Amino acid sequence: MIEVTWKKDLARRFGAAAQSYETQSEVQQKSAKVLADHIAAKIHNKKPLRILEIGCGTGYLTRELLKLYPDAHWWVTDISADMLAKCQSSLSDKITNPEYNPNLSSSGFTQAVDLSKIHFHTMDGEAVDLGGPFDLICSNMAFQWFHDLEGTLGKLSDLLAADGTLAFSTLSQETFGLWHKCQSELGIERLAPEFPDAAFYHDCLSGLHVDTRQQKFVQCHKDGLDFLGTLREIGAHSSRIGRSPLSVRQLRTLLKKYESYFTDAHIEADYDVVFVLCSKNIEN
Repeated sequence: MIEVTWKKDLARRFGAAAQSYETQSEVQQKSAKVLADHIAAKIHNKKPLRILEIGCGTGYLTRELLKLYPDAHWWVTDISADMLAKCQSSLSDKITNPEYNPNLSSSGFTQAVDLSKIHFHTMDGEAVDLGGPFDLICSNMAFQWFHDLEGTLGKLSDLLAADGTLAFSTLSQETFGLWHKCQSELGIERLAPEFPDAAFYHDCLSGLHVDTRQQKFVQCHKDGLDFLGTLREIGAHSSRIGRSPLSVRQLRTLLKKYESYFTDAHIEADYDVVFVLCSKNIEN
């Protein structure tokens, strides 16, 4: 029951952030481009016909991959109906609206995209209700919100076609390392979920051929409150299940300690992102 309530709140928070997401989610946009490049390199010898995207957000990865695979049939999903609607409207504008796309090449689309091949579906990525097989299952910066990541990865791999690929980016264990270090030094229990390292994916996806890449991204903020405000603007201001928010006094003390580590006119938030690409076929 607690998990159900938490998931509903997650969907609500991301829905509330749908309009402001693309002005604040610098790292998510960069990771989508990197993931798309990794996918293109991994499956360069074929074009997927059926693609499932988990946690589309406002459509960063969707747009990147549509440039590569405009002929595919897509199932684009997100736990938030509002995020999904934002993705759909943004994608439609960039493809069909001359103000956004006076010519196809200006937006990176080398040929016309048939919007009737793109199906938008509100869905929790841990409870997939679509039938496979899919040639590509992909996700950008969404799996860190899963409660049963290992179990979900197993279910998703079962939906792959015989030569299909599962490719995703997600947060790894060193994300916000300094922030968590400050919490520990102040005796404050970690608020955020624990993120697994790359070795976890090799272990739990042992039946597949797994390739992992690690990359650090840094986002600058004017101060600690701006850092927290950005997380709120993208819907990522969440404690893990069972943890209550900090008191005002605790938060002030934590922000002061965090900011003390920086001498420039800004502070930095570090994102440790792992890119995971796996397939049933060793040649993919």
